[in-house]
Amino acid sequence: MQGKPALPGAKPAATEIPHMIEEKVVKFNGETFTRKYLKGKFLGKGGFAKCYEFNNLENKRVSAAKVIQKSSLTKSRAK
Repeated sequence: MQGKPALPGAKPAATEIPHMIEEKVVKFNGETFTRKYLKGKFLGKGGFAKCYEFNNLENKRVSAAKVIQKSSLTKSRAK
């Protein structure tokens, strides 16, 4: 149904990036911890990825990250 606005509380589209991203980090000694990022503004897109601004919620640092859709990956081991 094109042209109709999304209903409040509706799930986002499959290609939409969540606003909160968690990164699981494993150190060499086996210790694990999680970094949390908040998605910021859209910076641009290329041939296979979109670039967004991300804010680290722990130290407030701003980073840029490329977001690649899993469906665009060709090798099964990369998925």
